[in-house]
Amino acid sequence: MKDSQHEDTKANDTVIIWNMAIGSALAWEIAKLLGSKHPYLAPLSVILCQQTTFNQTVQLSLRRAVGTILGILLTVLIATHIQLNGWFLGLLLLLGSYCTKWLNLDMKVLHQVALTILFVFVFEEHSKSYALDRMRDTSIGVIVAVVLQFIWFRFITWKKRNP
Repeated sequence: MKDSQHEDTKANDTVIIWNMAIGSALAWEIAKLLGSKHPYLAPLSVILCQQTTFNQTVQLSLRRAVGTILGILLTVLIATHIQLNGWFLGLLLLLGSYCTKWLNLDMKVLHQVALTILFVFVFEEHSKSYALDRMRDTSIGVIVAVVLQFIWFRFITWKKRNP
């Protein structure tokens, strides 16, 4: 690896580390401020969506948001009418996966749908606000991730133009 590429990689790693730390703290506090009983969901999105470029962060954030919304809708509409067990979880995952495929969404969205179905299916029974918190806190997390990445992207672009 060339020295300049190695330095760029180290700089990108540093940006991701800072974005995850600052973004997680901000997202947690914003989620709590907006009434979340599950504020850890907001930093989860920040951590999962941080990528090395602004465009990658935006793309993954959009996929996470779409997958989360689709998973919540399917689970909330169906899970209230079925019993909590592995067979119904499997059926929900099958339905969610085929909905994702039918909508021509990619595998990253499919994974978000599946994770959301699992967590909403299990946690909504114990905490009736979980689905709402997951949707709101995922939105908070992806917005914070994108905004921080945008700020760093602008700063790095400005710094390269004005050495």
